[in-house]
Amino acid sequence: MNNLQGFQLYLMRMERSENTISSYLRDVASFTKWYDASFCLLGEASSTFWYDASFATINEMTLIHYKRYLNQKEKSVITANRKLASVNAFCRYLYEAQILPEIYAVKLTKNRDKPEYKGLPVPELHALRESILASDNVMHICIIELLLATGIRVSELTGLTLSDITLSEQNCIRVMGKGSVYRTLPLNDAATVALVEYLIVRGNAGTDRLLVGQRGPLGRGAVEIILGNYGKTLGIKVTPHMLRHSLAYQLIKSGIAMTTIQQILGHESILTTNLYTQTTEQDKVDALAVLAW
Repeated sequence: MNNLQGFQLYLMRMERSENTISSYLRDVASFTKWYDASFCLLGEASSTFWYDASFATINEMTLIHYKRYLNQKEKSVITANRKLASVNAFCRYLYEAQILPEIYAVKLTKNRDKPEYKGLPVPELHALRESILASDNVMHICIIELLLATGIRVSELTGLTLSDITLSEQNCIRVMGKGSVYRTLPLNDAATVALVEYLIVRGNAGTDRLLVGQRGPLGRGAVEIILGNYGKTLGIKVTPHMLRHSLAYQLIKSGIAMTTIQQILGHESILTTNLYTQTTEQDKVDALAVLAW
């Protein structure tokens, strides 16, 4: 077993989500290419790169050099920090695998700039919803209503099963989020109606998964394509994650407590929820327009 395989197993044991594991592995693969190239520049052999002996030479200075490299290469501080966090996790794995003598880690770059708003402007959001409702495609309507009503991740949406749905006095869905942690989310009237109408058409699909297409259960890619196609018709970019940001932004503007939003979105830390508190350009315009000196 090479180190990347061992790292993958390490992350699986920590019950990280598939998306998180894929992201970590991509980031570490990029680091290993940089590290290998650095060794070549130093005139050292790289043929044993994938063996423990090469990784045993990693130290704090290695990570400092890599941080400088990323800060020069990456346009986004967020992207650079994500890659650094992945490498820090990899070094922790190497330590626990007794390949490194201690846990090496580098501090992430401070970013004082607020991230840009990643959701859809309200007019575009309304146009998207109206376009999907006008399609009369009950599955597509179910998808948009569930995403807008709950803000669940696309992986959580496609992972929903019939047993996760409760339609009674308290209409709700049970979602398994990151870290295999379940949370229950109530459904509003629009989402409930859309879900019921889709279930009638869905019938017995031979699987417990909620969303089923002609080729079987829908994956995240299929949902992204569906929404993306509606976006192309309207001339806008649309992704499931943008709808998640849109819901969070509206909840924040409505004065909902951050702890409540944290539970709705399924964030382990409220610091993650704070990333959804972006200010839009229109917010700035509106705030300054009301001033009278």
